[in-house]
Amino acid sequence: MKMFKKIAIILGNVMLLATIFVAFGFIKAEKKRDKVQELDLRVDHSEGSYFIDKVQVAEQLRRSGWGNLVGMALDSLDLLAIEKAIYRNPFVDEASVFMDVQGRLSIEVSQREPVLRVVNRHMESYYVDANGRTMPISATYAAAVMVATGNINDRPAPGDSLSSDRLRAVFALNEYLREHELLSALFVQIYVNGEGEFELIPRVGNHSVLIGDGADMDEKMEKLLALYKSALDKEGWAEYRQVNLKFKDQVICKR
Repeated sequence: MKMFKKIAIILGNVMLLATIFVAFGFIKAEKKRDKVQELDLRVDHSEGSYFIDKVQVAEQLRRSGWGNLVGMALDSLDLLAIEKAIYRNPFVDEASVFMDVQGRLSIEVSQREPVLRVVNRHMESYYVDANGRTMPISATYAAAVMVATGNINDRPAPGDSLSSDRLRAVFALNEYLREHELLSALFVQIYVNGEGEFELIPRVGNHSVLIGDGADMDEKMEKLLALYKSALDKEGWAEYRQVNLKFKDQVICKR
């Protein structure tokens, strides 16, 4: 009976020591999880734009006071404040910041998509994104998008929506061209002339295509493509300086 009692005491002590070691292990693990163990920073370049990269995002976080994220105590970490710091970059579309149970801090950033570059009458240049909001020109990257020039007075601040009827009409025309792959490839510039009418500048040739306003675009483009297929193919692109499509049921070619 005494032997069984001794064995029970020994087993109890062993189990107590094991419990203590396990508890210390959990405490150590919890202490590790109290800090950021790893930073996973990603910038989405899948759309082909390179306005920002991981180095620039990291530098912006450093300037905002979030320079040493790895090793930072979790109770000092403000995920919302980190997101707000990233959103201060005018090229950022979305930013997502989150932690996992292993102590990994993940930051995912997507860029705004420019669809139009505007050069106004003051020779100031800016982009308009797919949501119809302005964004600045980058010193390191130029997007291959349609350019709008001419009689455009708008001088918006970055992030502004399009305020004037003229600039909204330019944007709408550009959206129409973007929806048609052939037209998007055919034209490189939208010019607003002194009368406020739109002229399209083709990629090939020295002529412009005067369309007036942006109404009845399907009809106008159908006439233009028919003209390109017939007359201009035979007589050559250099024969004309302007193709006028603004009048209904007419095509006027000026030499």
